[in-house]
Amino acid sequence: MRLVLAEQEGALRMDRSTAHAELLFHEAIGKANIRFHKAVAEATRNPLAIMVLQAISEPLIEVSRRTNEMPGVPEAGLRQHWAIYRAIRENNPEKARHAMRVHLQAAERNAHSLQDHAVAPPPVNVASPSAKSEESA
Repeated sequence: MRLVLAEQEGALRMDRSTAHAELLFHEAIGKANIRFHKAVAEATRNPLAIMVLQAISEPLIEVSRRTNEMPGVPEAGLRQHWAIYRAIRENNPEKARHAMRVHLQAAERNAHSLQDHAVAPPPVNVASPSAKSEESA
């Protein structure tokens, strides 16, 4: 788990000054994020937790990619991951539950923020072909 956090820290130090560099950053931070979550699930030794994470991995990757584009979110996520890791390392279940709850609440807020700021698609012109020919006449 510590290696995954180091990988996440490395991603945060990546250059993001060009569109290509930004793309590479999001790919690296996304991979590190999902690897951390898998490591946490495996640390529980709970087959159900592992199975649930596997089931939600694809949507998690997509939401994580989008929320990590929000300012400060990747850095906050790393801080939250460190808190979770320390609690697990200390074998402190209550502290781990609290750290994970904080992380999940932040993720939920970020996802809601994405929904609140989503741009509506442009309206589709559903006029029939006969309506168009009437307009041009």
